[in-house]
Amino acid sequence: MLGVIHCEPQVAWQRPFAAKLADGLRAIGIDSRITNSRGRLDEGFPILLGTTFWRAIETPPYLLVDRCSFGDTNQYVSLVWNGHGKRGDHCVPEGHDASRWALHGVALMPWRYGERAVLCGQTETYSPTWDHIEDWYASHSEATHFRRHPAGEVWRLPLADTFTDAGTVITLNSSVAIEALILGRHVTVDDAGGMAYGWSSREQLMHWLAWTQWHHEEIRTGKPIAHLFDQVAS
Repeated sequence: MLGVIHCEPQVAWQRPFAAKLADGLRAIGIDSRITNSRGRLDEGFPILLGTTFWRAIETPPYLLVDRCSFGDTNQYVSLVWNGHGKRGDHCVPEGHDASRWALHGVALMPWRYGERAVLCGQTETYSPTWDHIEDWYASHSEATHFRRHPAGEVWRLPLADTFTDAGTVITLNSSVAIEALILGRHVTVDDAGGMAYGWSSREQLMHWLAWTQWHHEEIRTGKPIAHLFDQVAS
């Protein structure tokens, strides 16, 4: 078995992370090689660092290394097979408990209420329902304010830098939904790929999310993520 780690060395986090991932794979008996190829190689299974450069390779099987849902984005990543967000398989163990969530020490704020309906910006849709992000924005006539994505454009609403006085936070599939839920805001998630889509319990969602993301050092040791590779080993 061979893991082909697709890494863009000019992105600061990717080169050192690729080395840690190679160490972790070696620890669980999986050989690997690192490449910056934008295309799929004939050997092994691809492991894609980030979502920017590798769209031409996103045909199953592949393992996506994506941003975490909460916590330090410089130390944690999510690992997901064959899809973005909830459309992929995070291999969360059946009967998972709250132990990983407890390790983070994140407090869930009490539920809060307000008058604003804050529409959260994205740079792309990643959704089969809307071809363009502007189409999704336009579908929410009830929105009163707009929270701009750091890399996105401004929409035709007053800007909201925070969720203060937000009664509803409207998202498509962005991880900003998780941020809002932790802060005690009621959230709308429109796309099935959103990690917060379809959950009725905030606590159960957070417990599940904690089993979808991993610290760089956990990845380097290999053992905590070994279960993710059962399907390629079989």
